[in-house]
Amino acid sequence: MSGELLNSDLLNRGEPIVVSTPRDRIGHGPWARLLVTTIVRNEGSSTAERGRALARGENVHSVSIGSGTISARVVGEAGRECTVTFTAEPVPPRVWAAVALTARRNERLNAAMEGREQSLHLEHVMRFDWDEPLIPNSDGLTRCTCDSEGACEHIAALTYVVADLIDGDPSLLLRWRGCNAAEIVEAPPEPEFVQPISTDVGPWQAGQLPAARRLRPLPAGAVLMCLGPSELRVGGGDLADVLKRAYAALTP
Repeated sequence: MSGELLNSDLLNRGEPIVVSTPRDRIGHGPWARLLVTTIVRNEGSSTAERGRALARGENVHSVSIGSGTISARVVGEAGRECTVTFTAEPVPPRVWAAVALTARRNERLNAAMEGREQSLHLEHVMRFDWDEPLIPNSDGLTRCTCDSEGACEHIAALTYVVADLIDGDPSLLLRWRGCNAAEIVEAPPEPEFVQPISTDVGPWQAGQLPAARRLRPLPAGAVLMCLGPSELRVGGGDLADVLKRAYAALTP
């Protein structure tokens, strides 16, 4: 990956950002992988292949990021230039602050919330506990000024570039989602609950058990995202990608 992530919204001073990973698969961490699979549904398609080619050429430039928006200019076939935008509502500060309180006792979650590593656990907490996933659902997420319907090669190209950037600096995803560690507000610890002692039972009789909590489902292919590529080829793609598509199709 060429260029460096600057403090300003414009990355690499607006110059082209080139994905230089030698493998066919772009995006290796769980956040990067989930972003790719959310936007580029079929990575074995010709659209995805053209997107990878554009991401590896000097075709994606003027990449900028702000809270809720990622945008870039993508030069496609015959030199035609399009504007691609990823738009998502920022995570509400109250949600991010509440998750921060939970993460204080978990070193790996803290590392993810500070943008030092990608964490499927944090994505799981955000998605299923707070209904505020770090990787938004695909509906209304992407827009391109070309005439193509759906995810075109320009959208795929920016997706691969952003996924590669996230692998290099996970905090990029947090910046897009409006999750600023500096804005985390410390709240006073909740008082410890003490089970009252009933005078109606003997001293060795336990109190009533609390109701069982509902188990949280894992995202389809969560284990595959943690394990990464298998290096086994099936039908022209990696086995992990083929299995993830199968799991997604079978998930109600």
